[in-house]
Amino acid sequence: MDTKRWEFYLGLVAPVFSLVFVFLSTVISSGFSWTNNYLSDIGGGKFGPISQDLFNYTLIIGGILLILFTIFLIINVRGKGALFASSFIILIASISFTLIGIFTEGSPLHYYVSMGFFLLMPVGIIVASLYYYKKNNIFMAFSIFLALISILVILELPLGMGKAIPEYVEATLLSIWIILFVLLRKMRPEIKSKNLEAAL
Repeated sequence: MDTKRWEFYLGLVAPVFSLVFVFLSTVISSGFSWTNNYLSDIGGGKFGPISQDLFNYTLIIGGILLILFTIFLIINVRGKGALFASSFIILIASISFTLIGIFTEGSPLHYYVSMGFFLLMPVGIIVASLYYYKKNNIFMAFSIFLALISILVILELPLGMGKAIPEYVEATLLSIWIILFVLLRKMRPEIKSKNLEAAL
């Protein structure tokens, strides 16, 4: 089995699949408000069974794809220090993402699995960024910046954004990182920072 190829394709498909179908669930949820509702309100059934099922199954399937992506990542980065350690944090975040679709709004575990994803994923990105010190300082700085912005967004600090907006914005930022991460690993997995900057 070509684990590197599976890592690459799952890293592209999982975030795009999740973003597209979560957004679609908001579109078919009559009365849904990005500023007055949380995304999990859809999963809790406030807007009907069709959008509820679409939302929850999207998280479950998307989460499983993320888990598989992370498992292949773990296999492929053994012995690479911070990157190896970060993959386990991302794995826990991916499991939490899946559990959001199982422990829906109203469940006593819902808040914890939601925060498990929204907070652990940025932490995993920060840890991963340490691997790129002196290997690709541009990507290291970008990773730290994106992770910190993601945490601020989910805490609803910038611009007073409310409810579903910060949730989807953070999910989009994290998805962008995953996609860029697998693209970088596919194209130039071990390139040194100076060589990369010269190539750019």
